[in-house]
Amino acid sequence: MTVEIPTRAVPSVQERPTTGDADTPLVRVGIAGIGQQTREHLLPALLGLPAARLRAVVDPAEPARDDLAERLGIRRRYSRVEDLLEAGEVDCVIAACPPQAHEQIAAACLDAGVPVFLEKPPAVTTQGLVALAVQASAGAVVSGVGMNFRWAAPILHLAGLLAGGEYGQVEMVTVRHVASKPRAPMWGMDLWRSFMLAQAIHPIDLLITLAGSPPREVRSGQRLGPDSVTIGVQVEFDNGAIGTLVTGTQAPRFEHRIEVNTTTGVTLSLTDLTDLSIAGAPSSAQGATVRGETRRWRPSPMNVGYDRTGFEGELSAFLTSVSTGRAFTPAFEDLVPTYRLIDQIDPHRSAR
Repeated sequence: MTVEIPTRAVPSVQERPTTGDADTPLVRVGIAGIGQQTREHLLPALLGLPAARLRAVVDPAEPARDDLAERLGIRRRYSRVEDLLEAGEVDCVIAACPPQAHEQIAAACLDAGVPVFLEKPPAVTTQGLVALAVQASAGAVVSGVGMNFRWAAPILHLAGLLAGGEYGQVEMVTVRHVASKPRAPMWGMDLWRSFMLAQAIHPIDLLITLAGSPPREVRSGQRLGPDSVTIGVQVEFDNGAIGTLVTGTQAPRFEHRIEVNTTTGVTLSLTDLTDLSIAGAPSSAQGATVRGETRRWRPSPMNVGYDRTGFEGELSAFLTSVSTGRAFTPAFEDLVPTYRLIDQIDPHRSAR
């Protein structure tokens, strides 16, 4: 039986709050999982946040866990998140593990009333994610999902331009997100589901978020090989916007491109989180009735770290939510539309 929850229609990309100043208390953080994502992205971003106090590390691989904890000066180490929660030594848990472990970790945290942030993917199935969202809502516990693309500085800038209303309403969103991996199944799933939850979850989430409306109709085509996935999706949204997604593992290197067309004839194009162009913008020199000016925006040359890629921004915002009790976006419930769209284009859905 599918459990329904009252969700916000579609979460928007929010402004990034400031943390670590005189008015923001320190937040004691427990890290669950010490794999590549934690070591290469989450920990470096957390170490750059003045509000974060790394208090404990959880991982069953004791030698690697203890080595990392020693290098970071963290004294508290656990094999299970339940032991960490019982000790009552953290204000929140940030987890980067396989999705099966995410579900178990999140359920334990929510049961203890401890805010929890899960790196994507937060769950194996939509039903599992909905169950977590229901639990978080029932306990009024802050939850978060690590969707760093939402928080990347160029996408925040693009979303801010759209929200300003100067360029009209979103009419069409096109996202191209291609990579060279994964080429093999992950997390005990088949290759298709592995790809959708490891890679395609990002562009699908952005497609829904930038369109600003829940999907109404979905059509897709796909080619599945023994070590490759190629997918094309077209979505009609409740607000009348059209979305197009091209994604797959057929690229020699990672490539990410977003194009947004608006009702006033303006096209906003963002390539590889670097170059944003706005074509057909109103000319300030000739008045708002004359269009055709092209504007360009690039991140500052100094903006090359975890802020640019969104990891610092999302973690900063989550810590602010923990200390203030305000909701974080995306929370568990906010990813439910993304999971449901994944289900709609799943060629194996009748067998799952």
